[in-house]
Amino acid sequence: MVICYLADAGSIHTQKWAIHFASKGNEIHIISFRDAEIDGVIVHHFDSSGSINASPSASIFSKFGYVLSSNHIKKLIKRIKPDILHAHWATSYGFLAALSGFHPFILSTWGNDIIILPKKYWVIKKIVEYNLKKADVVTATSKMLATATGEFIYDGKSVHTIAFGVDMDLFSPPEEKSTASKICIGIVKALEDKYGIEYLIRAFKIVVEGGYESNLLIVGEGSLRKKLEELTESLALTDSVRFIGKVDNNTVVEYLNMIDIFIVPSISSSETFGVAAIEASSCSIPVIASNIGGLPEVVIDGKTGYLVPPGDAESIAEKIIKLIEEPSLRQRLGKGGRKFVVDNYEWESCASKMEGIYNDIFI
Repeated sequence: MVICYLADAGSIHTQKWAIHFASKGNEIHIISFRDAEIDGVIVHHFDSSGSINASPSASIFSKFGYVLSSNHIKKLIKRIKPDILHAHWATSYGFLAALSGFHPFILSTWGNDIIILPKKYWVIKKIVEYNLKKADVVTATSKMLATATGEFIYDGKSVHTIAFGVDMDLFSPPEEKSTASKICIGIVKALEDKYGIEYLIRAFKIVVEGGYESNLLIVGEGSLRKKLEELTESLALTDSVRFIGKVDNNTVVEYLNMIDIFIVPSISSSETFGVAAIEASSCSIPVIASNIGGLPEVVIDGKTGYLVPPGDAESIAEKIIKLIEEPSLRQRLGKGGRKFVVDNYEWESCASKMEGIYNDIFI
């Protein structure tokens, strides 16, 4: 089977799908405005000469440059002659796929492309509706996102929920956890507003003031790093907080296995799934997450961790202290998280659902 992805080749999620299906003996192509080297995959880096900002967070006006590339990409698709065209992201890459007129065409929605942009811009709402109508199959990464995607579909087409699964062999707890006296609290996220990391730092201040010896590990990079470092300094937490910066996906697990309590303090409903949460759960780490967006699907309150109101540092601190004080509870929630991921988000299981869709429309 020849599968052509219209997607961001620089995204770890795009790469995981492409590598998986290449490993199954398929011929895989990715047409992308961001270049990447991916073993066993042919990446067609489309040089937009600066007319397109390929970042999903780019302003809506910068994305109209995609239209200027549509004819060239349509010709490229004809040369590739795929059996399936699969676009990831309901606006930009999805629009190019819809304009190509190629079928069968699968469209996968990811988050902001449904939750934020169509509600902010009328023209984007119309583009999303057009793209979803043209698609033969639509998928979403969570139940919450599938429901939201369905609000833009008027032809009765169903939305398949296929999550970003976790490689549980890679994301697994260490054979022996460190017995360090200080509890390590941590997060692995981009340092951006919507992830609410400010509230985690403020919650950590409450924990420290309560006399609980602990460290805070912040893994990730982003536009707020300087601001968050300044906040840490102003709260006199510099000696207890480490900013690691960005690490590659295979290294993330090394930091996860240093963490005893994982926090996802997001404040935006655009957090439609929560990959970081299930990766932490896969490592048997209890997770405290905001009760927002798709996070309640991946953190089961009282069983794999705790849900707290978004933007509530005191509630985060309260749950952290509870888990510090009760080691057996940490262990129970961590084991519950691992089992939850095994039952619902194991990578091969999620990938087989997508493979089933491919086989259905290819045959």
